[in-house]
Amino acid sequence: MEVRWEYLTPTDFKALAKNEGLCVLPIGSLERHGEHLPFGTDGLTAHEISYRAALREPCVVFPPYWFGQLHEASCFTGTINFSTTLLLQVLETVLDQIANNGFKKILMINGHGGNNNFLQYFAMSQCEREVDYTLYISPARGERSKLIKWETEGGHADELETSFMMAIAPEAIKMEYHKYAEPILPKYDTSLLGYTGYWWYAKYPEHIAGTPSKATAEKGEKAMEAAVQDTADLIRRVKEDTLVPKLQQEFYARYRRVKNAE
Repeated sequence: MEVRWEYLTPTDFKALAKNEGLCVLPIGSLERHGEHLPFGTDGLTAHEISYRAALREPCVVFPPYWFGQLHEASCFTGTINFSTTLLLQVLETVLDQIANNGFKKILMINGHGGNNNFLQYFAMSQCEREVDYTLYISPARGERSKLIKWETEGGHADELETSFMMAIAPEAIKMEYHKYAEPILPKYDTSLLGYTGYWWYAKYPEHIAGTPSKATAEKGEKAMEAAVQDTADLIRRVKEDTLVPKLQQEFYARYRRVKNAE
C-alpha cells in the first residue's frame, strides 16, 4: 500500500484522505551534522519513521519538510534558515494547503531538536486564528525509543543519529570524513549567565556532540523499530481522538464572543 503523498495518484489519495482523515507531516532541517552525515539527517529520519508507521496505521505522509528553526546553525555551510516571520508564514501556508486537500487532522513528526520550542510556540499561536483542521505535534522518537540503551551520550550527529542514518541511507554516510577526537564534549557552559541564543554554539562549535564511531546499522534498525511503533500508536490515537477537535471548536466559540463584545 502506498501512503506517501508524492507517490499517490488522485484516486488513491482521495480515498486515503477520506477514509483516514489524517496527514502526517515529518519536519526536520537542512543543517550540518558533523563531517560524516548528510545535511538532511533530521528530515530523512522523521520521514522514514512516519512512512514505516503509516504502513502499519494508514494515513497520508507528506514529503519531508526541511524548513525548521535553524538560527543556531546559520553560521555553517549547508544551512537553510528562514527569518522568523517567514518560518511561521510558510508553515501556516503548508498546513492550510494540506487541510484544503481534505484533511481534518494534521500530525507533525519532528526530527530536529532545534524545532522543539518553535513548534510549541507555533501550536499555541494557532489559537489566535480559526483553522479547519486540528494540529498535533510530536517528537519522532517516543517512549519505546527512550528505553533503548546507547553506549554513549551525545545529542547531535552522535551514536544515535548516525545509527539511524546507517539503517535509513548508509550510502549517504562518510565515516572516513569524521575527524574529531571522541567523545566530543561541551566546550563552554553559559547556563550560569541565564539564557543566550548562543548556548548551543558555545557547547558545540562544530555542531557535533557525542561519539558517532560507536554507531551501527543494527542499533539503528532497533531504534527505528521502536520509533515506528511509537509513531504508529500515536497515529492511531490521533485518528481516534474526538476531545481536541471538540475543545478547539469550544475555544473558537468563546473567542468569537470575546471579540464581538469589544
